[in-house]
Amino acid sequence: MKRLNKKWIQPLRWIVQTCFMAGLFVAFVHPQTVARWPLWTLLFVGVFFCGWVCPFGTVQDWLGWCAVKCRLPRFKVPRHIQKYLQFSRYLFLGLMFWGITFSFSNAPFYFQNNLMHHMLSWASGLTLTFFLIAGLFCDRPFCNYFCLKGAADGLVSMFRLISIHRDNNACIHCHLCDKVCPMNVSVEKTGFVRHPNCINCMKCVGVCPKNCLKYRLMRIHLNKKYVKFPKAL
Repeated sequence: MKRLNKKWIQPLRWIVQTCFMAGLFVAFVHPQTVARWPLWTLLFVGVFFCGWVCPFGTVQDWLGWCAVKCRLPRFKVPRHIQKYLQFSRYLFLGLMFWGITFSFSNAPFYFQNNLMHHMLSWASGLTLTFFLIAGLFCDRPFCNYFCLKGAADGLVSMFRLISIHRDNNACIHCHLCDKVCPMNVSVEKTGFVRHPNCINCMKCVGVCPKNCLKYRLMRIHLNKKYVKFPKAL
């Protein structure tokens, strides 16, 4: 992102998240409206709803920020465990298609229903309490391992044309991009991020000291030569 100074990416994201949380665009957050969001956006730019709009994801981000400021212990799932554990939400998604559902998978609905209609049962209350407490000690626990919508959208977004591109020649392998990723995606070992867990939060882009991460169109490998699209968007 050459035109947009990377230091403004996260403040801009927080402003957008706050606007949706404040109810300025409640119609877009309503579950029925979200279900009708056009498929082409996922195929073209990937998942932005989870990283920039989702109220439940926003709350988890805010809790993580508060935990860091309060110096609470923070836990990140080791990479060798994450590579297996990250498939949990796809397992729950598959079970849903077989008619098997779990109450904890409705946590975003519980949150929005309580936020907008003040309806909270004991089951939804326990579910929300669990994930909100967990959000103090690890990044986006629900989004990483239980969100069914995020899993479905993530699978579609694997075919996106625009995503985060890493310049391997400029990369100094400082591991900062991997450390700040709330979805525990291994950005450092990727040339063009297609991971279904990527929510386009752009934290990796903002923290890169060598500016080797840019949001851009993919490059197509053809006859051993790269057909280059326009540079960073």
